Amino acid sequence: MVAWHYGTKKKYEFDLENKVSTEWLTDLSLGLGVSRVPGIGFIYTDIVKGIPAFFSHFITNLPAFHQVLIFVSFKSLPVPFVSPSRRYLIGRVGARQYKIYRCIVRYGYRDHIRDTDDFEEQIIGAIGDFISLEEHDSESMMSPEGRMIVVGRQLAQGNALIPIHDIQGTSSAQAETGDASENSKMKKVRFMLPAASPKMLASVREELQELIEARESGTAYFLGQSHLAVRNGSNFLKQFLIMTYVFFDKNCREPHVALNIPHAALVEVGMVYAI
Repeated sequence: MVAWHYGTKKKYEFDLENKVSTEWLTDLSLGLGVSRVPGIGFIYTDIVKGIPAFFSHFITNLPAFHQVLIFVSFKSLPVPFVSPSRRYLIGRVGARQYKIYRCIVRYGYRDHIRDTDDFEEQIIGAIGDFISLEEHDSESMMSPEGRMIVVGRQLAQGNALIPIHDIQGTSSAQAETGDASENSKMKKVRFMLPAASPKMLASVREELQELIEARESGTAYFLGQSHLAVRNGSNFLKQFLIMTYVFFDKNCREPHVALNIPHAALVEVGMVYAI
């Protein structure tokens, strides 16, 4: 237990010390020929501001990222459950034209938000609501990167994005037998815009349409796969704690299993942390 706590703390401290600023990412995309490819990129990170070191490492070696980026972090609260109307805290990273968002998912110690099959759809729907609410929200919070809005409550004009549940590739024989386990894997939620509303600005509608088109182009998931290494000259106790942590880390449940991330869309970025 001590080794696990020590290793987790050291990894988090390394991430904080080696994160890069938001300006690094936005300036890089405009000035250094970095390509924006169609689709949505989910970047899972423990830090709630700045750009994680593993993603800057990825961009440095492969100068391209998706047209929509969503940085997702989890924050545990000392309560049993967090209401869905208070679960998602959404904000922007950089200016509007960059289409980069940050989503902080808040959950209680009895919530199982990471194991839900529609987790991705919930985040995209929350970002759609954020885009609709951004100009007029009275409960926004200020962060070093800008305004953060609590998203989840019912909007007066209805949801900004309307989900459409599809089942792709399901044969009639499967439908007749009612194979729930197979069908659940083939369900895909698509989104559409609501009917034209005079209350929705043209710029908001355009950004929501770009979000829908990015979702249709595909989704990729970025996870940092960090490996702790002991610095030369470290004392025996430090070596023992790090080696014990590495052993448990290799034999514990992988993060993408808990998040239900499809392996074909998973991008793991490896880094060695010298502690």
